[in-house]
Amino acid sequence: MKVLLYLFVNFALFAETNPWGLSLFERIVNRKHISHIIMEVRPDHYRVSLIVSDRFPYNYKSTSYAFFLRYKEAQTASETARILDKHLDSGQEVKLFLKGSEITSYKLLGKD
Repeated sequence: MKVLLYLFVNFALFAETNPWGLSLFERIVNRKHISHIIMEVRPDHYRVSLIVSDRFPYNYKSTSYAFFLRYKEAQTASETARILDKHLDSGQEVKLFLKGSEITSYKLLGKD
């Protein structure tokens, strides 16, 4: 039993992303958290918004909010939305680095 606990703790500590070690400005999401990926047009930029729902039992108390990426060109925003959608649909996770509700950068997890 001690060996199993030791192996579990070691794998958790040396994993690529340890969810217990995240700062307040980082978030790991998967398809279960993201309900929609939306491309918005603003007067001075384009946004790719991720509509996120917190998970509760049966989702009846869920609250939704948006995290967004800011882009100058529609082509880049569209390509990013396509990449994120494909990655999340494959069952992988995305690590978001946040500044308020704006995503400053992201990392696709699970890819070698």
